[in-house]
Amino acid sequence: MIYLDTSALVKKYVREEGTSLVRQLMEEVAHTVTSKIAYAEALAAFARRYREGDLSRDRYRKVVRSFERDWQGFAQVEVSDEILWGTRDVIRRHPLRGADAIHLSSALWVFRALRKPLQFISSDGRLLEAARLERLNTLMPNGRPETRDKKQETREMSLQSPVSGLQSRRGS
Repeated sequence: MIYLDTSALVKKYVREEGTSLVRQLMEEVAHTVTSKIAYAEALAAFARRYREGDLSRDRYRKVVRSFERDWQGFAQVEVSDEILWGTRDVIRRHPLRGADAIHLSSALWVFRALRKPLQFISSDGRLLEAARLERLNTLMPNGRPETRDKKQETREMSLQSPVSGLQSRRGS
């Protein structure tokens, strides 16, 4: 089972360093898990790449269609109160942005609830370090951390399981 934050999930749809590895891992595992917030984050990342000229209009449309088609196949962690409380605790222990803390809290919930090995995949060095300190197995698909300049960072500002899609495919 793998958990992809948005920086890793986007690699499935937009060719960049690490794309081949992410695609390979997704084919090899029974479950790909992410937080529901990845939906909005990924769509925003695709739109930004289109606006900045990295994706043509046709490629942008294909990427979004492919992502939309695949979305229901991912095990999605709901942003429940339990996840938010976990986020609060994660933020106290690690210097993370809010969405990154939600991803880490979601992965930790899955790991603890299912008691199965979980590989946490991200291109964000700070988030990976926090995940490693929380004792998750981590992987950076592109081999080096994503860098963000300060201007960019400022602009971005049942078990009643919070994981949808996992129970029905548990036997996969």
